[in-house]
Amino acid sequence: MNISKTLANILCNRGILSPSDAENFLSPRLAGLRDPFEIPGIIEAAKRVLLARERGEKVLVYGDYDVDGVTGTSILVQTFKLLGIDCSYYIPHRYGEGYSLSLDSVKKIAETGVKLLVTVDCGIGSAIEVEEANALGMDVVITDHHNLPRQLPKAVAIVNPKQIKGEHPSKYLSGAGVAFKFAWALLRTAGIKDSLFLTSLLDLASLGTISDVVPLTGENRILAVGGLNLINERKRLGIKQLADSAALRGKIGVNQIYFAIAPRINAAGRLEHASKSVDLLLTEDPQAAKEMAEELNRINSKRQSLGSRIKEEVFDQIDADLVEGSKLVFMTGQDWHPGVIGIVASQVADIYFRPTILIGINEGVGRGSARSIDGFNIYELLDSCRELFLDFGGHEGAAGFEIKLENVPELKVRLTREIENQINQETLVPRITIDSEIELSQLSLGMVSDLDRLQPFGEGNPQPVFMLCDLQLADYKTVGAEGKHLKAWFTKEGVKLETIGFGMGKMANNLNYKSSYDLAFNLDSNEYNGFESVQLSLVDIRQKELTPKPPLL
Repeated sequence: MNISKTLANILCNRGILSPSDAENFLSPRLAGLRDPFEIPGIIEAAKRVLLARERGEKVLVYGDYDVDGVTGTSILVQTFKLLGIDCSYYIPHRYGEGYSLSLDSVKKIAETGVKLLVTVDCGIGSAIEVEEANALGMDVVITDHHNLPRQLPKAVAIVNPKQIKGEHPSKYLSGAGVAFKFAWALLRTAGIKDSLFLTSLLDLASLGTISDVVPLTGENRILAVGGLNLINERKRLGIKQLADSAALRGKIGVNQIYFAIAPRINAAGRLEHASKSVDLLLTEDPQAAKEMAEELNRINSKRQSLGSRIKEEVFDQIDADLVEGSKLVFMTGQDWHPGVIGIVASQVADIYFRPTILIGINEGVGRGSARSIDGFNIYELLDSCRELFLDFGGHEGAAGFEIKLENVPELKVRLTREIENQINQETLVPRITIDSEIELSQLSLGMVSDLDRLQPFGEGNPQPVFMLCDLQLADYKTVGAEGKHLKAWFTKEGVKLETIGFGMGKMANNLNYKSSYDLAFNLDSNEYNGFESVQLSLVDIRQKELTPKPPLL
């Protein structure tokens, strides 16, 4: 395939073993998307939506409040309007109503005369709420991607790729990806050939896919790449204004979505209401888009400020020695904002490599966020105490719940006991997966360019990690605010290498000029004063054991 041996090796490491599979991975094309009709229930769902158009019924799209739900909701609202359907949307309030359908929201919606309710990124676990909707004269179509419960709701149709038997690329779609496939199926069922409209939805599908941390392989990779190209054209006013508010001037990639665009979209649902984000993505008014993006930017700044305060409080309370002897971090705090503690829980889990549960106590109710580590299912752990919760949901890596204050002590005791049976000490040791040990001669801009073909990096397709061994420390210093980052120079075979360790400033305290080191790093390019060079972005440093010199004879 005229690719380097290193790139070929990385592809093989990731289970891509044939030239055809490698071609599909390195050059993803929209033609590689599977037929939407391969998803069970999608034909029945499309027919019911088109029947609503024929009858002139009111249709409502009911979405989740995260980026995946917001983008998926926007996809279906646009599609329904193209089809001439009388359509509105509803996003539940994170704290007043909680995740997915609720009995109160179903009753409110029924009172407005809605006859068909279509969910996005939720609903698969809402059997009781769907029965209530049916009793109130509403049909329900569920589009979701979460794991199937023991009891499926009695909906008119369920569009969930997890229902596909056996292995299939569509099984790993995000909620926005499922919405995109449903939009595609709707147009085909209606006999509308409008590839331009369908393609125009790719930016939303990509944004939801990347933000929901589904594997960026297979169909998700196709949607992510195609959508990123569209995002960078900045045609959708809402995304353009979001990028401007975040001062994103250059190319928008996965990192810009992770750290700039997605947090701003999520901030509305975390602190106020996610409908603000849907309105931004749907607006065609330039001035309105600018004002809404500025508001999301303001909300996100407030979210960051709250997060910093809670993070400081959490880390001040953590006893590192106590954490080291425990398999679970479990903490509560007065007035910890429930829209922010999940972010802090992720930071605690990353630093201490322990499943982490933080509970914010507000107005007499505990709202908790749980984050896991690789190899451990936090949802199953919490599910063992389901009867203690007022509300509960999530997946293997993250979960959330509401709980009465009197149940918190029992929850801690039971989870601490239960986790002893579910996790061993070996799982609590963080690991770095290294793709390849490479030679100094391979460190070139050509190699960086070659590796760029693997982008976008993310879940299921991490940025490659390389290793160089036996380097001598030449010099080092800390850089950035409060010495947050580490800049270090190493030598080997007469070659001097400059490295940067983002967030690794504290490691400077342990460096020793007399030692040699092994480096784990990503390969990037760095441009300074018009010159582009290879940059070694440190992942970790391992000090070699000091070898005592033999005694003089």
